[in-house]
Amino acid sequence: MSYLDLQGVEKYYDDFYAIKGIDLAIEKGEFIVFVGPSGCGKSTLLRMIAGLEDINGGQLMLDGRDITHAEPAHRDLAMVFQSYALYPHMTVEENMSFALKLAKVSPAEIKDKVEKAAEKLNLTQYLKRTPKELSGGQRQRVAIGRAIVRSPKVFLFDEPLSNLDAALRGQTRVEIAHLHRELGATTIYVTHDQVEAMTLADRVVVLQGGIIEQVGTPLELYDTPANKFVAQFIGMPQMNILPSQLFRSQHEGAVETGVRPEHMALVAHGEGELNGDVEMVESLGNETLVHINVNGNVQQQIIVRLYERPNLRAGDMVGVDADASRLHFFAADGSALRGEG
Repeated sequence: MSYLDLQGVEKYYDDFYAIKGIDLAIEKGEFIVFVGPSGCGKSTLLRMIAGLEDINGGQLMLDGRDITHAEPAHRDLAMVFQSYALYPHMTVEENMSFALKLAKVSPAEIKDKVEKAAEKLNLTQYLKRTPKELSGGQRQRVAIGRAIVRSPKVFLFDEPLSNLDAALRGQTRVEIAHLHRELGATTIYVTHDQVEAMTLADRVVVLQGGIIEQVGTPLELYDTPANKFVAQFIGMPQMNILPSQLFRSQHEGAVETGVRPEHMALVAHGEGELNGDVEMVESLGNETLVHINVNGNVQQQIIVRLYERPNLRAGDMVGVDADASRLHFFAADGSALRGEG
């Protein structure tokens, strides 16, 4: 048995079937990221694990113990919320120690745990400040520190970086990755940001409509998506998908063919596997994204990623070749087709 096991877990809201019999095995020390579009069920599933939402069906096992219907306080989990959820009238030290005081932990042990957590999170100099005297990134570190001092079996993060600006998100993401390596703690992290998913996770769980579409390492999902949904959700810009008949390489049963923007190259108009007109050129410095209407059809627009700076502008006619070894083939139901077709 795995460290944390979800076995046929279900959630209903009246007639709405939110979580549809999810099975998932999480090993001790793993960093698992739940990712998916808004409304896919990722936060609901996290809250079910935390005990903040009732589980209507199935079983939840933690370290061999059934916690399906256990109260949140008795699950040995710690959650970090998007909104920080700090007590505004308490100092950083008081916020971090509050749960331990409720648990009747000795003052000496509380002091030791808080000081060690503060040191790990670079919060030592802020222990006497209140949340209003801190930046957003510092407040989030306090929320993380409050979880660390409890030494839980599993850390739960619910979109913890959503309220931070882009620079702080990047910095805090690195800090969370470092902290996980240092603590070796089992972690479940919910995000809508695939960059966070790809950079933090040991394994990514892609959710859609209350079901798991695929579970795998970040590169497994990127290189071998299980279906069209995962193929287009993982990767930025998303995978180009066009009718299979437009490509030379075919696969029996495929109705659509996908290729990632970096696996395409520009050639002279009329000489490419695909041809079209340039809709827009995004010059990003380190790369250039060229938006092309295939055969002049705006409904069949693709993006080609280049690592040079082409002399192109809207309206130019170009050809495009795709790397035949990097094509993805999809059946009518959206499932990926593997092997020789």
